[in-house]
Amino acid sequence: MQSLGFGGGFMMTIYQRSTRRAFVLNARDRAPLAANSTMYNDKPVNASFRGALAVSVPGELAGYWEAHQRFGKLPWADLFKPSIELCEKGYTLTLAQYDGLVYNKISIYNDPTLRHEGNIFRIFCRELFVDPATNEFRKVGSVIKPRAFCETLRIIAEKNATEFYNGTIGRFLVDDLREQGGIITMKDLNEYRVLWDQPIQTNLSGGIKLFTTGLPGSGAVLSFILNVLDDYGFTPASMVDFNATILTYHRMIETFKYAYALRTDLGDGAFVDMTEITRNLTSGSFARAIRKRISDEKTWQDPRHYGSSIYAGAEDHGTAHVSVLGQNGDAVSVTSTINYYFGSGIVSRRTGIVLNNAMDDFGIPSKMSYFGIPPSPNNYIAPKKQPLSSMVPSVLVDRYGDVKMVVGAAGGTRITTAVSQVTAKILWMKQTVKEAVDSARIHHQLYPPKITYEYGVPKQVIDGLKRLGHATKRYKERGSVVCVIMYENSTIFANADYRKGGDVYGVD
Repeated sequence: MQSLGFGGGFMMTIYQRSTRRAFVLNARDRAPLAANSTMYNDKPVNASFRGALAVSVPGELAGYWEAHQRFGKLPWADLFKPSIELCEKGYTLTLAQYDGLVYNKISIYNDPTLRHEGNIFRIFCRELFVDPATNEFRKVGSVIKPRAFCETLRIIAEKNATEFYNGTIGRFLVDDLREQGGIITMKDLNEYRVLWDQPIQTNLSGGIKLFTTGLPGSGAVLSFILNVLDDYGFTPASMVDFNATILTYHRMIETFKYAYALRTDLGDGAFVDMTEITRNLTSGSFARAIRKRISDEKTWQDPRHYGSSIYAGAEDHGTAHVSVLGQNGDAVSVTSTINYYFGSGIVSRRTGIVLNNAMDDFGIPSKMSYFGIPPSPNNYIAPKKQPLSSMVPSVLVDRYGDVKMVVGAAGGTRITTAVSQVTAKILWMKQTVKEAVDSARIHHQLYPPKITYEYGVPKQVIDGLKRLGHATKRYKERGSVVCVIMYENSTIFANADYRKGGDVYGVD
């Protein structure tokens, strides 16, 4: 509810073992028909982030329906039974959801733009999550029953996703949004379409093949990073001691900086020609050329050294990820989001659906980055356009066509660096899935011009990186949350990241 749901969108990579083919389903949100690049010029500074104007047209349910129509085996209604039962009996408040509430505490209690009498988000949160006896958030483990959403689940189960895009649920949602200042109409919902895309395919050493998402996801960026890192020929010795780890992390960081310099120019390929930049990002020869530019002796603080344009890269936020490996060898990797904790802070009163704030993922001309850098025009708002995303749901297969890894992550702009680190540590440094996922991570996205790192990276390593010229800062918030399944020697290994309290399930 706080990270994904019917009010958001997703990207999915599907691998079919019998045909050795991969498919990408793009159900990312789209800008409303009434949206344009200057729509926030005379609006409050947070209008693209908070409130009804932050909401883009959701694709989540359309994507579920499309995936079911093409690959589903069970009746549509059966898929909803566990969720309906959980909704009616109530689910337990998790620590991750509690953290999301705490993050939104100002909005729920004090924000003058959201606090007025009758504000739906405030009412919604207080009814579900606030203990009337104490006026404080309910404790972790409390039972939550979102009654309005239970009814929505029952209707969608009975009538399928068209009820959202062409039926009563859609009309309720549009009316509720309009009452709160939104611009989404029934025409927006009627005209929403998901896309079946060709996956980005990258050949790595050892006969490993990566399948991942194209634009507006960041699969091309992931492909570039892994191609560069692959060219270094990493082995378990690459992190055997402090000196080796310093060099390995330095090489990773320099690769990240080149990757994010290229990312600043990305946008929806249906609106901007992305052919050349995508070709470069996915080219092995281009990656090798970049690798040769990286010095093992120093770094550079000037972003122009890495080929950055004068524009800032898009920032996106929280997500959720699921990795699945089937008994028949098929695999699904899917990343879904309403963008930030509780999205836009807008809830449809009659449906109980929490709406995204994906409009904030677009470049907004009047909104400079923290460093005073303008956003890229390639990611400006246009009707039906999809904003850039860091999502990289991926499947890796071996030379025989068998699934090797199913991987993806939540965590905004840290997704791509987290997935690449975990993948490199498993494939080339021969760490276990648990070691690779649980170990402390580093991150660099060019802006801000410093390494951010998690608690657990040794001081000796950080000091070594500083000697090479890197600025560093430890981040204390929850990092990217990686979900991995690995298949090796007829054994399945899986780990759900402790950073957000996920879980692993297996069915005989």
